[in-house]
Amino acid sequence: MRGSTRVSESSRYKVVQAADELGYRPNMLARNLASGRTNTFGLVLDDFQNPYFTEVAEGAALGAAEAGYEVLVNSGWQRPRGETAALDALLARQVDGLIVVGARTSLDTLERFATQVAMVSINGPADAAGFDSVNNDEKVGAELIVDHLVDLGHKRIVHIDGGAGSGAPERRSAFTAAMLHHGLAPLCVDGEFDERAGVDAAASLLALHEPPTAIFAANDLCAVGVLGELARRGVKVPDDISVVGYDDTALAALGTVSLTTVDQPRRHHGAMAAELLLERVNGRSEAVHRFAEPRLVVRSTTGRCPTSR
Repeated sequence: MRGSTRVSESSRYKVVQAADELGYRPNMLARNLASGRTNTFGLVLDDFQNPYFTEVAEGAALGAAEAGYEVLVNSGWQRPRGETAALDALLARQVDGLIVVGARTSLDTLERFATQVAMVSINGPADAAGFDSVNNDEKVGAELIVDHLVDLGHKRIVHIDGGAGSGAPERRSAFTAAMLHHGLAPLCVDGEFDERAGVDAAASLLALHEPPTAIFAANDLCAVGVLGELARRGVKVPDDISVVGYDDTALAALGTVSLTTVDQPRRHHGAMAAELLLERVNGRSEAVHRFAEPRLVVRSTTGRCPTSR
């Protein structure tokens, strides 16, 4: 049943056939007690509705499966308290390690969990002493967006930030630095990593005496909200206003959306986290922090600034 090389193929065939006829399944609990491992990882996602997280989860699950591990998925539902509860629930199931994606809970709380089990954070704290991390290079991502828009002649560029979401402050800070580098005034408005935030922000920006000619949304979901509100008000994209998202999820590539965005390699992030977690489980103790470089994906929602055409 374990695939041992000491068993002949003819014997294996007979045993497996008998097990199938009897409906027998190996007792994993008993096997785990003997090995001291459950061969499972816990994966906590910030938001099931955001395709970014499901794509990261796919990479993590595939990476874990190659090493014979299964992945149990939970969510904090965009709340620090919910995230803590999700981590506790996975620890109660004796997982061998934890991957936390887009953590909203405090660094101290994450460090506390890391003393109990191996842990890797994706797009969260990037310099913790007690656990590993995989992060996107927000500085490069923001520079790619601002450089692209400036090359198109835009000067009034607004960033809708990600609110309390993990990585939002870093993305906002990187945008500010990139704008100042070009000698432009950075303007940021409060938002979130969801579609509703894009709708609300677009409505408030259109009410300005001088609306922006380009909008850098917190993520692809937020950008879709912006596009929907602009369309509802008869604003043409990109003729009147250019829009850029972030993440390059499957949503951005849809023909009806065709969103210019920044690709952070989501499945690669997940696979890398699974790899680091396996190293931890197998004895590595020092923390490892990796950064993945994003790239700009230009589609049809960005064009030349109306005043420079």
